[in-house]
Amino acid sequence: MSKPVGKFLLLSAVLALSLPANAVQDQSIPDDDLGLSKTSVYDVPDPIIVNYGGGDPGTNKRAEKSYHTAPPMITHSIVDMVPIRQDFNLCKDCHVQPDLLKEKITVGMPIPAPVSHYTNVKKGELYMGRWNCTQCHAPQANVNVLVQSTFKKAK
Repeated sequence: MSKPVGKFLLLSAVLALSLPANAVQDQSIPDDDLGLSKTSVYDVPDPIIVNYGGGDPGTNKRAEKSYHTAPPMITHSIVDMVPIRQDFNLCKDCHVQPDLLKEKITVGMPIPAPVSHYTNVKKGELYMGRWNCTQCHAPQANVNVLVQSTFKKAK
């Protein structure tokens, strides 16, 4: 090996070994600054008790949709209606009413499941891929917002 190449390799090795020593010390992020909760990642907090208000079915105003194609929110309590299973779905008792699809919705009237939820609207046969209502529809909760949003509906 020639002397210039050997010196270059020796100088490269010395520089490579000395770089970590010259690096900025401790660039770690403190535990309390990680995530949305701003507490240590090692804390085990008590779960937040969420109040799904809303009262009895038929007594509340319809919730405003966030965007045009958003599924409607559930504005009443569902405490005694969950878990929803294929063989136990109390939502269907009120909302699977194809006769109401052409009616004007008034206060106290259940919002009928839309045509897209049926295999046969005339017979009132619900498409079984839609039996789990809470997969798309969620109850309204009285909680503080974790992160402020700047989302605006399209006009």
